[in-house]
Amino acid sequence: MARRFEILEHTADVGLRAWGATLEEMFAAATEAVAHIAGAWDPGPGEEIPIEAEAADRGGLLVDWLSETLYLFDSRGAALGGVQVASVSRGSCRGSVTLRELRNPDEGVQVKAVTYHQLGVAEGARGWTATVYLDI
Repeated sequence: MARRFEILEHTADVGLRAWGATLEEMFAAATEAVAHIAGAWDPGPGEEIPIEAEAADRGGLLVDWLSETLYLFDSRGAALGGVQVASVSRGSCRGSVTLRELRNPDEGVQVKAVTYHQLGVAEGARGWTATVYLDI
């Protein structure tokens, strides 16, 4: 499957732009991008963990979703084996992530937080796009 995200250069942080035909696809692509940046993307089977996030707007919802997924794989020293975003509505998001053993802990960079800096979530002719910056 082709990547649905790109990494953005920034002087102090690292950013990503993710896209998808639906909000769910875009949220999943952004989650995969964060895991790639952190060196924790390793598709495959593992422990499936449900996630729910709530926020007042789509940007805040994406930040909360990404923060929760980052916390899960970072706090457990795990790799992200997959992400399933079941639904994104006006104020909530539901889905799950698959965690598995982290085989290469020295890859990637330490992601401290998902920020609101230059945050953008927009719908266009081809679907949804998000721009997110991470504090590293």
